[in-house]
Amino acid sequence: MGQSLLQNAGQLQHWQALLDSAGEGIWGLDLEGNCTFVNRMAVSCFGYASEELLGNNMHELVHHHYPDGRHFPGSECPIYDVVRKSKVLRQLTDTMFRKDGSSFVAELSAQPVIVEGCVVGVVVTFREVTELRQQQEKLQKAYELAEQKTAELDAVIESMPQGVYIATADAKLRCNHVAKMMSGGKFPEGLKTLETALAGQWSTETVRTSDRWIRSVAAPIFLNGKILGGVAVNTDVTQARLQDEALRKSEKLAAVGQLASSIAHEINNPLESITNLLYLIRQSESMEDMQRYAALAQGELSRVTEITLQTLRFNRYQSKPTEVNMAELLRTVMALYTGRTLVRNIEIDLKLAETPHVKVLEGEIRQVINNLVRNALDAMSSGGRLRIRLHPQRDWHSSVEGVRLTVADTGEGIKPEMQEHLFEAFQTTKELTGTGLGLWVSKGIVEKHGGRIRARTRIGNGHGTVFTVWLPVCGDISPAAQVS
Repeated sequence: MGQSLLQNAGQLQHWQALLDSAGEGIWGLDLEGNCTFVNRMAVSCFGYASEELLGNNMHELVHHHYPDGRHFPGSECPIYDVVRKSKVLRQLTDTMFRKDGSSFVAELSAQPVIVEGCVVGVVVTFREVTELRQQQEKLQKAYELAEQKTAELDAVIESMPQGVYIATADAKLRCNHVAKMMSGGKFPEGLKTLETALAGQWSTETVRTSDRWIRSVAAPIFLNGKILGGVAVNTDVTQARLQDEALRKSEKLAAVGQLASSIAHEINNPLESITNLLYLIRQSESMEDMQRYAALAQGELSRVTEITLQTLRFNRYQSKPTEVNMAELLRTVMALYTGRTLVRNIEIDLKLAETPHVKVLEGEIRQVINNLVRNALDAMSSGGRLRIRLHPQRDWHSSVEGVRLTVADTGEGIKPEMQEHLFEAFQTTKELTGTGLGLWVSKGIVEKHGGRIRARTRIGNGHGTVFTVWLPVCGDISPAAQVS
């Protein structure tokens, strides 16, 4: 008998050693829910000594409350269902409690112990999954947040009044409803902006499709230095383009109308001279005098012809740029204002250095010069000095060869509140006679030719305004540049 007891004790130690070596917490229950055995992992997790657990009700010790703090009756414990219903419990996630009252999340499994067909107890295994559960909750929250942000982004893209196209590196394309209305969901064939974005560069382009003008701005999508795709925002600028063109035509017509009074004065003077000379011819009896009077009349008539030709050239349409002598162009424009400058007692200081010919649309550059000269003269209603300078100048930034034109007056200057809006449409200092389009149109023309226009002004002593225009010798005139 003693030997048998020793063997049983050895077996118990062996089984306990096996239980203690398990990586999960394990305890056993009898039919009343009292602990029959417990391993080292369970003791460590619950903070009890094994003697405090053995023989006591495990539910009352470690499973006595719900996570929200309500009492958890043993009759509702799913572990006891293993005994009551012989039901296997697998991977139940629930809250367990330690001796010090703190809780942790555990994943529980329970199996009935069956001897000769009868349930005599339960074996419960568990592992703490608090950290895993927290990670899962964080991942779930991150996933929900990502879904929310994605939904918000989709809503923003769908609500945009422009057509939005998003292309991935594998050539998949998605777009919003405006894009589908504009081009049927396909990216317009004439545009290369999205292709450029997928290559890693920003780009802007304006093209004409079969029925509209579209301006596209595209950019690459980067993540950690890698290109994930590209996004393009396309805007229908047809109406804006038509309006801009109408405004430009309106300004050109207005400029021609304003020139009419000056031209009338310029033509009236030689016509009066011709009338007087014809009268002298009729009254004269000397052939020599008549020939001299006729020669003078012929000169005055030639002046009328020249003024008429310059007026026609001003309004002439050109579709292709030509090489233009800027000095000669300035002289012909100034010839139209000779009468006005004399009447207003305005001194003309014209210094034109020899410059290379520039490749421009002559009619448009003539319009720019006319706008600047007319504004300068209007600013000097009581007389003054108009200084015009022309000389070659390289662009300091790009070293591109070009010419620089300066138009300076000694007028009243421009008020500070107008200076920042000077080149905007419908901004004018001439309330009754100005259209507010001259400088806006001039700026568009100069920039279309690849140049730039600047203004400096001063009110008070030494007052006046200076406009400077720089044009490249070989301008790259692009139709897309006409769109604001």
